[in-house]
Amino acid sequence: MTNSLPAIYAKNLGKRYGKRTVVENVSLDVPQGSFYAFLGPNGAGKSTVIRCLTGLTAPSEGTATVAGCDVSADPLTLKARIGIVSEDIALYEKLGAGEFLEWAGRMRGLTRRESARRAAELLSLLDLSADADRLIAEYSLGMKKKTALAFALLHAPAVLFLDEPFNGVDALSVRTLCAVLTELTRNRGVTVFFTSHVLETVERLADRAAVIQNGTIIAEGNLAELMQTANGTTLEETFATLIGATEKTAMDANSLDWF
Repeated sequence: MTNSLPAIYAKNLGKRYGKRTVVENVSLDVPQGSFYAFLGPNGAGKSTVIRCLTGLTAPSEGTATVAGCDVSADPLTLKARIGIVSEDIALYEKLGAGEFLEWAGRMRGLTRRESARRAAELLSLLDLSADADRLIAEYSLGMKKKTALAFALLHAPAVLFLDEPFNGVDALSVRTLCAVLTELTRNRGVTVFFTSHVLETVERLADRAAVIQNGTIIAEGNLAELMQTANGTTLEETFATLIGATEKTAMDANSLDWF
C-alpha cells in the first residue's frame, strides 16, 4: 500500500560530532507501506541516520519528517507513531515475554485487557506463545529479536525502524520475522525502514534501497535499478560494485607461507 505523502522524508540531513562529520547531505523519500533497505558498510553512517530519523539524536543540519512529524519539533508525537528495534536489544530479561509485553502495553497507555490481548496476538504471530512464561534471559538471540519486534509493534506504529534485525539470528527465526514484516507492509500499510548485511534476505524483501558510504548516499532506487546501474546480477554483487569493493579471488602466493 502506498500513499502520495512519504512515510519518511529527509532533506540534506547532516550530523557532526565536534569537527568530525558523520553524515552529510542525506536526502530520502520513502513511500508509505514500503519495505526500504538502508545499506552500507560498517561505519558508513546507517545507525546515525536512524538515530536522527527516530529523534534519538538531533541532526546538525537539514530537516526530516517521519509519519507526518517533524523529528526535531515534535518528538513526543513521533515516538507514538514509530517503532524501533535496535541492534543492541534492551529487554527486561527477568520477566517472561508475556508479562513483559503486558507491562509494556500498560506503559504505552493501553488498558490491562487490551495490553494482554495485543501481547497474546503478537506472541502467537511470532511463534513465541509456547515460551511466553520463560524468562527472556533464557531466550536465544532469535527469540529476543522477535520479542523486541513484538514490543515495537504493541502501539501499532505507522513506521518501523529495524537496525540489523537478522544479524546472528537462526534461519527459522529469520523466516518468521520475514513473514511477519511482509504481512505488515503488504496488508497493514506499515512502512519498514531497515539496515542489514544479510543481502540475500534484503533482496527477497526490499522494494527500494539506498546505499550510504562515508556518510553520503551514493545510490538509491528500486533493486532492479540499482543492479542495472552497477551491472550486477545479485544485490551482493551490486553492493560490492557500488562501494568499490574488490573480490579476492586467490590467495597471495607469498602469504601464509607457514601454512
